[in-house]
Formats: sequence, C-alpha cells, structure tokens
Amino acid sequence: MARSIRLAMPLFILVALIVGGRAAANHYGWELNSESLENFQNWIGSLGWMGPAAFLLLVISRLFIGLSSHIVLILGGLAFGAVGGTFWGGLGLTLSGCVHYFLASYLGSDWVSEQLGGRREYWERLIDKGGVPALFIINVHPLGPQSLMTLAAGAVRFDFGKFLAVMVVGAPIRASVYAVTGGTILTLSVGQILLMTLAIILFTVVPLFLPRTRRWLLRDS
Repeated sequence: MARSIRLAMPLFILVALIVGGRAAANHYGWELNSESLENFQNWIGSLGWMGPAAFLLLVISRLFIGLSSHIVLILGGLAFGAVGGTFWGGLGLTLSGCVHYFLASYLGSDWVSEQLGGRREYWERLIDKGGVPALFIINVHPLGPQSLMTLAAGAVRFDFGKFLAVMVVGAPIRASVYAVTGGTILTLSVGQILLMTLAIILFTVVPLFLPRTRRWLLRDS
C-alpha cells in the first residue's frame, strides 16, 4: 500500500501545483487563456530547431538535474501542443531511456545502486523476471517509474532490441497523457481540471491499490 501511495504522490503534487497556479492567476489577474497559450507556442515555433532541441535535452537530462518527467512532459504540451508534445515527449523519453540503458550497462552495478537508492536488486529482479510485459506496463503507465526501469534494464543487460521496441511503442502513449494535459490546461476551469484528475486517478492510480495488481507489478508478496 505504501508503495502505491508513493507512486501516486507525483500526481497529487501536480494537481496541487496546477490548482494553486490557476488560483494565483485569478487572484493577480494574470492572463492564462487560449490566446496566451497560442502566443507562447508561436514564440516556441519562432525558435526553429532550437525549441525541440532544448526540450529533448531537458527530457534526456532530467534524471541528472532532479526534474520530474511529469512536469517536463506537461511543459512539452504547453510548448508544442498536444500532438507536438506527444511526438517530442515520446522521442525524448525514448532517447533518455537509451542513454540510461547504456550508462547502466557501461558504468556497472555500483553506479546503478547510487541512482536506485539501494533498491537495485529489486528493480533488476523485476525486469529480469517480468520481461517485456513488465517493461511495457511501467513504461506506458503515467506514474510508472520509467527512469528506474531503464536503468535496471541496462544493469541486467536486457535484450536491447526488445527494450528499444518497448520504448518506441510505450513512450509516446505515456507522453500523450501529459501532453494533452499541458496543451489544454490553460483553457480549463479549476472544476474541469479536478474532473480530469479524477478520471486519471480512476484509470491509473486505483488499479495500484488492487492486491492482485500490486503482487504482479510491485511484487508485494
């Protein structure tokens, strides 16, 4: 149960930030609407290739600068819209996964242990035994610990062809949830945001509290 709560915590923090930001915007009279979002996206577009390149670099380096992928992917939706955020976010997650995989393979178990906070054996066992299904579910689930998964896959030298296929298919699905959120967040009311959050919780968080799901995915038993 405690692990399920930890997995869901980023979503609750994110909702608090969004609702708090909207409340502050209303209080101080900031213009957060579809027009301001369009102006921001036009400015990003005026940067040419530098905009996507900077975003990809941010996604790839997020593990090393302490940024949550949830926040970064929502920024992608804000900057590029739902479709562009899905594409660039999915590409960034795939590239970052490959970087983590090869770093873990090259630097070895000691470095991986530092990154995984002492839970290296647990994640390596999960990837080694769960195989492609475990990789895919963790990768595609909006709250799945993707960075830990990619590091563990590299540490056990999981078949790279299968790993890459999972990333290419799953990363855009994961990115799309946050890209759509970022691409529409400024046009929604606080009530609509809370309703959307409730729907996300029902489909992504609630299954984590089911004993059978936890036993299969989190290995509680």
